[in-house]
Amino acid sequence: MKQSPQTKAAAGVFGLVSAREKTFRLKLLKELGIPALQYFAARHRARIWKTIIGNPAISPRFGDPQGLTGFSFNPKAEWQSCTNFFPEVERVSNGEMKVHLPELKWKTQIIPPKNCRAAVLTLFAMTSDLNSPSVPLKVLSKIEMEISATAAVSAREWRIPVEPPAGWLLIVGCVKFNTTHHATTVQQQFSATYLWAGLTEE
Repeated sequence: MKQSPQTKAAAGVFGLVSAREKTFRLKLLKELGIPALQYFAARHRARIWKTIIGNPAISPRFGDPQGLTGFSFNPKAEWQSCTNFFPEVERVSNGEMKVHLPELKWKTQIIPPKNCRAAVLTLFAMTSDLNSPSVPLKVLSKIEMEISATAAVSAREWRIPVEPPAGWLLIVGCVKFNTTHHATTVQQQFSATYLWAGLTEE
């Protein structure tokens, strides 16, 4: 059966998205130190697909990643059910980005699962360029915070140096909970999401 130009274009875009998303996904999960859960790849690829701009038959490109914001890396532990805080992001003219983080308290801003007494929250600021075949991913800055019933984290301002060239600028949050079962078995649960997504040059 002869394919129409539209069908060929769609197949080309699917191939492009699949290849670039896989490279990006593997690098991202390695940085976060979390596994890819069932159906994660398909869900993530579908969200990445929505960033495609331009004529798919001529020059499809990955555009603004804003739509990634809120994507859940673990549907069994949605970010909004494990946390209750909202970082305030501020773009600064000198190329910096400021992220204002509120005070983080156990069972108030960090909502633990049963049998959990502590958590580690890590925030990553990173850039990536899916329009490059190599899909470079670079962590610009990260902060790690331990929170428990006896150790809250005070409010702070996180300054991030934003570097060219143009590409995606992402802030990813990942919280890991260690839960104890049967007194001796320790299992780790996690929740992660894109807290903010935009372009490095706006």
